[in-house]
Amino acid sequence: MVVAQEKILWQEPLTKKSSKKTPRSVKKGQRFGKGKSILVLAFVVGLIGAIGAETIQLTVVKGAQVRSLEKDISSIKAQNDLLQMEADKLRAVGRIESAALAMGMEKPVGIVYVAGAVSTVTNQKGAPTTQVATQPAEAEPTALHQFLQKFTSFFASTQR
Repeated sequence: MVVAQEKILWQEPLTKKSSKKTPRSVKKGQRFGKGKSILVLAFVVGLIGAIGAETIQLTVVKGAQVRSLEKDISSIKAQNDLLQMEADKLRAVGRIESAALAMGMEKPVGIVYVAGAVSTVTNQKGAPTTQVATQPAEAEPTALHQFLQKFTSFFASTQR
């Protein structure tokens, strides 16, 4: 490629072009475009910052409330466990027995019969299954049997 050199004389004054600039037509809305842009940008950044700060504050407050409630739950569970242990101790047969003896009650000797109404249970055929039905039909309660029934029912009624 061949390039021609141009001869420039430095002593020659440069020809000045007309420095008159043609004024551009400025619209009313574009006159303060940079200022408005900065204000809008500052407003948006401020709004986003405020929303972020509020979100962080709510998160911290709710987290503290959750931790407080978890502590309350753990303390209530510990109290519940203690109360359950105390209830188990109070329900213990040995403790009830010793408390009854301390109140002046006596331990029963032998077999204790409790008088009460016995519901009749029917078998599949519809006949009641009681001791009377299983005994022979001709066996009527003897005088000794009647006496023992009244004797045990008397003592059973006094223990209620």
